[in-house]
Amino acid sequence: MSFYTALTGLKGAQTDISTTSNNIANVGSSGFKKSRAEFGDIFGSTPLQTNGVGAGTLTKSIKQQFSQGNITQSTNTLDMAISGQGFFAMQGGGNAGQTVYTRNGAFSVNDDGFIVDSNGQFLLGYPVDTAGAVSDKTLQGSTKMQLSANFGEPQATANINMGVNLPSDAEVIAADVEFDPNDATTYSASSSVTIFDNGGNPKSATVFYIKTQNPTATDQTFKYDTKMFVDGVEISPQLTCSTDTKGNALFIDKFGQSTTAAEDPAYILEGKGSPLYKADDLGEPQKSTPAKLTGLGLETYLGDGRTIEIVTDPMQFKRTMEYQTITDVANPIPGTFWGKDFLLVDVDESGPVSIDVPPGVYNGEELAAAVETALREAFGDDKQVQLTEGIDSTFTIDLKTDSGDGKSTGLATPIVIDLHDTSLVTESIEAGYDPADGLGMNEFLTHAQTLLTAGLNEYIQDGIDVDPTAADELNVEGRLFKNAVGSQITDAPQNFDIISFDHNNEVVDNGGAVERYIAYANIDDNPNIKAYDAKFEPEAAAFDVNGDGYLTVTITGGGDLTATDYEVFRFQQNDGVANGGDGYGGTTTNFIDQVGPGEVAIKSATVNLAGDTVFVLDHTVTGTAITNGGNGTESVIKILAKPSDYVEAYFEDTAGLVEGVSDVYYSNKIVIREIDSAAKRNTTDYASNAAGSFSGFAVDNADNTIDKFGLDDGNAEVTETMAWVDQRDPAIKLGYDETNQRLTFDGVNGQ
Repeated sequence: MSFYTALTGLKGAQTDISTTSNNIANVGSSGFKKSRAEFGDIFGSTPLQTNGVGAGTLTKSIKQQFSQGNITQSTNTLDMAISGQGFFAMQGGGNAGQTVYTRNGAFSVNDDGFIVDSNGQFLLGYPVDTAGAVSDKTLQGSTKMQLSANFGEPQATANINMGVNLPSDAEVIAADVEFDPNDATTYSASSSVTIFDNGGNPKSATVFYIKTQNPTATDQTFKYDTKMFVDGVEISPQLTCSTDTKGNALFIDKFGQSTTAAEDPAYILEGKGSPLYKADDLGEPQKSTPAKLTGLGLETYLGDGRTIEIVTDPMQFKRTMEYQTITDVANPIPGTFWGKDFLLVDVDESGPVSIDVPPGVYNGEELAAAVETALREAFGDDKQVQLTEGIDSTFTIDLKTDSGDGKSTGLATPIVIDLHDTSLVTESIEAGYDPADGLGMNEFLTHAQTLLTAGLNEYIQDGIDVDPTAADELNVEGRLFKNAVGSQITDAPQNFDIISFDHNNEVVDNGGAVERYIAYANIDDNPNIKAYDAKFEPEAAAFDVNGDGYLTVTITGGGDLTATDYEVFRFQQNDGVANGGDGYGGTTTNFIDQVGPGEVAIKSATVNLAGDTVFVLDHTVTGTAITNGGNGTESVIKILAKPSDYVEAYFEDTAGLVEGVSDVYYSNKIVIREIDSAAKRNTTDYASNAAGSFSGFAVDNADNTIDKFGLDDGNAEVTETMAWVDQRDPAIKLGYDETNQRLTFDGVNGQ
């Protein structure tokens, strides 16, 4: 028995040696973790028999040791090591649903571009979004990592930021020493950096520093000149010298060409040329005398953190201080100014130049910045874009599609945009203004964008009809909508009104015309409009306050109406207008004063015993009573509800049309257009081509006529067309690349 006990010890020693041998054998295996043999006594007794002799040793387990190993560098770019705890998660090649773990970071790429280990198992990683942020940090969301075969366009180095320490004890290089990059005595120091050209090729850029000055009593600075060489070729700065190589002064003529001083001094005196001034950072700087601009004391309106509002919409002119001054208003309302001709600036008696400020709300600093920008644009060299007849008259848009054979096909007839046509922009400048007379850059971009959008819409039009071939060619079938534009409003009506009209759209109305409504409000000469699908007359509504202080509206015979049917209520009541009839002939407006002219959300709707719907609005009433419209003294109170799901109405302007252009141009015209499910017309399923989708315009206020809103379709004031491009969100957006000084055209793929 003792012999067998000794054998267990020998067997354990053999296991320990085998474990050590395996550790030594795998000393070069990537990610290998050494093992350790662990042994235990074989008891020869039980807990109740403590005087027995042991039966030898037993191998309990072979345990791997997960202590941090050495990290070494390799020549394989994909080799990775884990510092600390953790594993690489791998997806087994034979079983796609199995996840295995390893510390072996020796990876390669298979023929499909996936990162795999030596066993062909796929490395898993977290997915990222387009911004590079991890979008899913769960194991279930991990994906096989694949190297894409696509590469981006190489980007040439555009800017270099360098921080260097230059030797203060270096000798000053004399001005007559000729620089030689191969002679270290001609410069004080140098530094190199790798840059890339537009093909992605690396280039060596070397900057040489030439000391030109030590500190003096009057100038306590070191000064260095610099020269840059790229692959041995000197890069000259894009500066114009003030003298030629012989030291003769240079001048620039009115055509931008440099020339030496003419023998005739009158060449300069007559304004034919201007001297070029030397800008030398190495010399003593000379301070310029800043320009000073003074005007009216706006601090009256801007002090103590206050703001002013600038408006340029003609229909808001009556709000401005200028209008109130002209009309001698006894108690003018301060704070609103007219942005057109905001300033008249005369520089060196060259003649006054009008300065316009874009609309907006400004504090003092913001207004100063806006004026500075406007001045820079007004006096800049690029203030006008010249549209020469026959040269700058047109540009052409051709939309191409892949034909599937590596080629593309374009439109049957490319869209030609005539830049000499009039637009909302040119009409805002002056009636009949000719674009050939020149446009500012912002004016030109907005002018061209409006014509471009009109051209895209006109491509599918054939008079009031639609060209099915063109609509199919542009792939806009089922995405067409009717657009109606009124005539120009010359004197915007005051107070409130409701414009009703018939909307005919077979997709949403089953062939029948539906009456829809436009809420019009003009408070303090700030007109605004919005379209709604429902209206309640005064005799159908009663007003009260519930126990929680909320305004309630009871609609007679409302039946099963719900809060979601109408979403909001908007009340319309005219000041001093007696419409008469059924006891609603008063002239007071206590109700609208209590509730306000804006939209009020509906909290809930219930049906009472009489079958009427009681709406509870999200509006608390001050006091205990609400003015009821049926008291015989109030002006008529009408209710609009449910912001329209089918049409929208707005005043035509160019706000936000072109990115970076803050100037806004107005037509003073009302636009009505179909939206959402109503904007899915086509040319085959029903009579989309027919006119009259918007008709029967009328107003509720007896003191107004529909002519005042430019919507009298009986007098052909309304122009109705089919369209597929929203003029406020065009399918092709025009822009200007200032760096390369060229127009840009960006297509919105979804459109």
